[in-house]
Amino acid sequence: MLWIRQLAIWRAPLACAVLAAALGSVPAQAAEEAKLSDESDSKRWWQGGGAGFTLPGLIGNWHFYQKDGFRIDHSDGRLKMKFNANLWVDAGNIGANDVLETAFPNLTGDTAQFSRARVTMRGWAFDAGDFKLQLEFAQQPQIKDSWFRFEPLPYIGRIRVGNMREPYSLENSTAGGNLTFMSRSLPTDALAPGRNIGIATTHTVFDERMTWSAGWFWNTGSFDSFGGAKDAVSNSIGRDLVGRVTGLARYADEGRDLIHLGLSLRHQNYHDQVRVRAVSETALTDDDLVDTGRISPNSSLQFNPEFAMVSGPWSFQAEYFHTAFKGGSSGDPRLNGIYAFASYLLTGESRHYDRGAGVFDGVRPKRKFEWGGDGWGAWEVALRLSYVDLTDGAVGGGRQTDVTAGLNWYINDDSRLMLNYVHGRVNDRTVHPAVDGGRVNVFQARFAIDF
Repeated sequence: MLWIRQLAIWRAPLACAVLAAALGSVPAQAAEEAKLSDESDSKRWWQGGGAGFTLPGLIGNWHFYQKDGFRIDHSDGRLKMKFNANLWVDAGNIGANDVLETAFPNLTGDTAQFSRARVTMRGWAFDAGDFKLQLEFAQQPQIKDSWFRFEPLPYIGRIRVGNMREPYSLENSTAGGNLTFMSRSLPTDALAPGRNIGIATTHTVFDERMTWSAGWFWNTGSFDSFGGAKDAVSNSIGRDLVGRVTGLARYADEGRDLIHLGLSLRHQNYHDQVRVRAVSETALTDDDLVDTGRISPNSSLQFNPEFAMVSGPWSFQAEYFHTAFKGGSSGDPRLNGIYAFASYLLTGESRHYDRGAGVFDGVRPKRKFEWGGDGWGAWEVALRLSYVDLTDGAVGGGRQTDVTAGLNWYINDDSRLMLNYVHGRVNDRTVHPAVDGGRVNVFQARFAIDF
């Protein structure tokens, strides 16, 4: 029977979740530090110490302890480091009709893999600022974040230099571990930027009711077939000028009642080819069901309005993406997409909002799951509709619509089990392999743990 087959496919993430629950998982993170984004106050994450041990060294004493990760502090407090790890196990089944099976022979079947095996080092150095180095080892080793951020300057805010995610879009700016679904939506995947090398600044005003970010980047996009290639550091294909502004039209009850508005703008100049594509909201395949292939525009202008609302356990979020290319052999194609989702926390929690960054930073269970106790963690149901259109004029990347249903179990602050079902439809793709009338169904599960 189908449900027995699916249960067998998902036994790896389910077994991990049961083990984490039985052991109590790793210790719960401190409430104020659990899920701070990179844009939050640079000093908040390292303040305070913890029990541990101290070892003498050639340049002073070093204190080793556990607090929201493994930490090492110098005795004079001028150098502090924190190490974290993320491990995500995905498993599932992809099914498709004959149209997509013919176009993508390796698309369908059962799959289990590590979708994330990541080590992160955060640090504070000599009262100058903080830094981050993040390495990914799952599927294809690569550098993710690698930057240094200086202490805030009046009116300018925090300046950051290095390889980082561009400040564009609410969902794109939200850390992967804080997303409601297993993967970002189709238009975010296709039309939002990945990590690039550059310089950016972020500031908050009006008592953190408003944030703004701006940056200049070398676009180091990759044409690799690997699904996460837009984060890969490679040769520059152009330069980006980007900015994002967010505001809280309403903020009450410590964030349980809020309305978020935002707008991102991005201008790009190209000196190499561009490729726009999207996977069907899963990490279990690298087949891009919609894909423009390589096109050669001279420039592009992108804009992205965003909306989100929280009302107790209810949450709503939506964004529109538009990219207008100019010049080159492909004419002036306009590509766009939109997504919207609603979620409800059955156990009464609310999605937590980071006012210093203008993003959501996850769900924190009121009572973590404990065997024999009265805590059951947090449970959430969610439904998303997303659409992306990569066909216009001479560009025939295709149009795709996905409906995604999700069930999330937040075992504690550090571990969660996610179940997603995705139904996708692909039409009007003329780029090889051509697809019209394609249908895909993805049943997938993820167990995620953050050390």
